[in-house]
Amino acid sequence: MARTGFINNVSTFFGDIGRARRAAYTFERLNAMSDGALAARGMRRDELASVAYKQAFGE
Repeated sequence: MARTGFINNVSTFFGDIGRARRAAYTFERLNAMSDGALAARGMRRDELASVAYKQAFGE
């Protein structure tokens, strides 16, 4: 039983790493846009971290 818990924890850990990498990629992509391009998408620069996190982690 303990082994299953360990495997689940490792799986969750690596899943979180993948989601964090997606969040970083999304942030970098959005951050490279001009303020006008962000505004056209209904976003402000100060919201980018939150948008990237929500897209990657679904929260």
